[in-house]
Amino acid sequence: MAKKKEPRFEYTVPEPRTVRIGESLAVYYAVPPDEHEEAAMSATTRLSAKNQITLPAAMVRQLGLRAGDEIDLLALEQRVTLERRPRTPEEWVDRLAGALSHVPEWATNEKITEWVRHERDSWDREWDKD
Repeated sequence: MAKKKEPRFEYTVPEPRTVRIGESLAVYYAVPPDEHEEAAMSATTRLSAKNQITLPAAMVRQLGLRAGDEIDLLALEQRVTLERRPRTPEEWVDRLAGALSHVPEWATNEKITEWVRHERDSWDREWDKD
């Protein structure tokens, strides 16, 4: 059986690609990825009269989006980012893992366990009042 060749990426300045999709005009190009990065993609689209935008199909494939997926949007300082909302509990755990590691009490599993134990001990329980 023939050995499958590894894809090789050589960087060249990409030519932008322009596609008209309904009212939108998308201009985008793909940049080959580094060793551990996804390909960067840039696009321009137009806001429709119904406040809708169209994403280029290549971008939808790259992001792993499917029809019906929920997308989280974040608007900050004149920028909007979008991220597919996790579909499974495992994806939620992966997305949130380490999100509070800057809190000293939650920096390690041992500190989290200690914090939870302290919180539980501070509860005023009905059965402890005797």
